[in-house]
Amino acid sequence: MNLFLQKNYFHLLSLAILSINYILPLIFIGQVAVDTRDILDSGVVYDHIISTIYKGEIESINYFLSGEIKWYFLEKIFYPINILQYILNDKYFFFTDAIIKISIAYFSFYLLAKSLKTSKINSAMGAILFASIIHFKLPLTIGMAALPYILYLLINKNELRRKHYFILFFIGLNSSLVQDIFSFFWMIPLSFLLKESLLLKDRIKNYNVFFQIYSVILISLILTGIHLVIGTFSEAASHREAFIIDNTNGILFHIIDAFKKIYYGLNFSKPFYFFDIPLALLVGFLFILSIFSDQKKIKSILFFIIFIFILKLLSGTNFIHGFLLETLKGYNLFSRVDRVINVTYALLFILLLTYLKNKNLKILLYILSFITIVSIQTKIPLPVITETFLKNHMNEKNFINVKKIIYEKKYVEAIKILSNLKNYQEVKNNYKYVTNKTFDNYYKFQDYAYIKSIIKDSRVMSVGLDPMIAVMNNIKVIDGYHNLYPLEYKIKFRKIIEKELEKNIKLKKYYDEWGSRVYAFYSDENNLEINFQSAKQIGADYVISRFPIDSNELKVVCYKCNKYKEIFLYRIL
Repeated sequence: MNLFLQKNYFHLLSLAILSINYILPLIFIGQVAVDTRDILDSGVVYDHIISTIYKGEIESINYFLSGEIKWYFLEKIFYPINILQYILNDKYFFFTDAIIKISIAYFSFYLLAKSLKTSKINSAMGAILFASIIHFKLPLTIGMAALPYILYLLINKNELRRKHYFILFFIGLNSSLVQDIFSFFWMIPLSFLLKESLLLKDRIKNYNVFFQIYSVILISLILTGIHLVIGTFSEAASHREAFIIDNTNGILFHIIDAFKKIYYGLNFSKPFYFFDIPLALLVGFLFILSIFSDQKKIKSILFFIIFIFILKLLSGTNFIHGFLLETLKGYNLFSRVDRVINVTYALLFILLLTYLKNKNLKILLYILSFITIVSIQTKIPLPVITETFLKNHMNEKNFINVKKIIYEKKYVEAIKILSNLKNYQEVKNNYKYVTNKTFDNYYKFQDYAYIKSIIKDSRVMSVGLDPMIAVMNNIKVIDGYHNLYPLEYKIKFRKIIEKELEKNIKLKKYYDEWGSRVYAFYSDENNLEINFQSAKQIGADYVISRFPIDSNELKVVCYKCNKYKEIFLYRIL
């Protein structure tokens, strides 16, 4: 064991644990399973456009929203890490970027934990927990991954060396001025809570280091992020200025909502909510142990979390937003005050492991943390692997039935079907079942290449399909998922789906009060009331649909395009 620790082989083991979500699907389905929401349907596509711009195709930004997205809406366009896109394709850049961020998260937290006099094993456990949580709970930036490193410098350094300046500059250049700024500054109060000594001479040294650290961070943040702020201030209003904070449900609703988000939003309406239960239990256990702890550091961090909870509560009301300019409201600055919570939970974890005297409680904490890590790592790949296995071993009727039952959360009934050996048969497809939760399958490169060969440089609108798939295949669109775009365009696009929104209050509220997803929403595919002529006025010549559409405004171009049963192409008459 000592040799194992001395040679730091446990870092390899730790990184192997953090790779479970990659390794498992590679073994069983030959591809890496990916969470599509907010990743494949948005961020990766933006990276693709930035990549094409870097390679000289400046006009590729016009693929978005009828060409009405401006360059300054590309928040990450000046990030130095984009240089990797010169040598890596979109897929390899995506995975390389993710691996870099997870590695930074692991080693930065490990360094912080060791500086707090925590054992190597406990430091590694805390680092794995922190890296796992942020990887699956946030649109991750390098700044969020490196928060523990900044806290480490604040606590342990009285002066910075050249390498520290370089690392801080790199962190700031690859972080979000809008999304990460609060989290960076929350490290200051956290450092005071964790510092061993608060003598006057130490405070003076602290202030000098604080100034040096945050000068570097702010300068680098501004260099790669100020274009976003200046652009949205100088041009027409963005759609985010029309965001509406719902206060109709009362203060109790906002308290529950804020608590859920601080508690990682355990949502029992989701079919696979049970993957989130271990993390929720771990957080609850950390709270309970912290309440009864006699350690000042632990109690201080607990009070800090409560303070963040109160701020998060206020951010969900008009109390804070009433003091902001309209343009600043659009950035939802205060709604991100809780992004620091990931660090504080991991800190509570390692401090409790360090100071707990009850061996049974410590063992329980180890077990619960390990289950949590495994649950987080398998949340995405395990359902995909299971679905692939069932598809290849069940007849089609039973497979469709059990899938429907699982999504309806009738787990007892699903277990009965799964445990009945009569519902299985010999392998028939040799594991060629296609899941959309992989990079290549989600973007359907071959099928959309076929569509691209037909429509050339024309624009399309997607119905029942993610419109960003078309952009990823270099097809111009009028729809998509965007964090920032002109409010005027939101109003114009609304005419396309106006009748559909009037039929569905939930969709109407979703689009009117939020609207980042500029989609051709509908309630019933057999009774579409989408205004295709309005889509043509915005710039669409074609419609790509997941299902057949019967409309006098459309002409069939290809039915089950490229022999794919869920892609239909129409030309707008």
